[in-house]
Amino acid sequence: MRAAARWPALLALGGLLAACAVQPPGGEAAATARPSLDAALARLPGHAAGFSRGMTTDMEASQPGQGRAVDYATPAHPGIAARAAIASVIIYDQGLPPLPAGTQGTTVTAKLDEGVQEALAPAPGRSLAESGRHVLPVAGGGPLQCAELQGTYGRTAMWQQICVGVAAGRFLKVFVAVPTRQKDLLGLDADSFSREIAQAVRGVSAAPAAPS
Repeated sequence: MRAAARWPALLALGGLLAACAVQPPGGEAAATARPSLDAALARLPGHAAGFSRGMTTDMEASQPGQGRAVDYATPAHPGIAARAAIASVIIYDQGLPPLPAGTQGTTVTAKLDEGVQEALAPAPGRSLAESGRHVLPVAGGGPLQCAELQGTYGRTAMWQQICVGVAAGRFLKVFVAVPTRQKDLLGLDADSFSREIAQAVRGVSAAPAAPS
């Protein structure tokens, strides 16, 4: 009887140990490392690589998992109007558990593909095509995967870039758009902007400028 009585306790203990042994990535340990969406957004800078922060759009309230988008734009310059270049920073999780900082590969490229497909969707007066992809190393985690698009909006030649990666346990998408002519006049560096944004959301301090 005593031996039989031990079995339920042993089975329960075995189940507990098994559960502890197979904790998947994005489990309790990762959850403690993921800040709230409000906290992640609070890390975004007021200014980055020539862009200034604007309004925030909350998609999460009506579409859980879609996160929030923060607008950025360039200020006015001599001969160039304000908002010549615009950007959007989107932090979202699509209902997934916390993502490890080093997440990359197909998990990220699939989200980049989605972003490119959205940008290339037919629209009146818009004609765009993907012109190349590159990997953008960023401190504090895996790199961003980026795609460049070129084409026209009406008669205006346009250039766009979409970068996707992981920051603060969620997906991070950085979209930049600018007329081709203004891009050159502004000396726009979309990679620097995307890197600064990703590092900020990851809580990584920007490297100090090299002494001149």
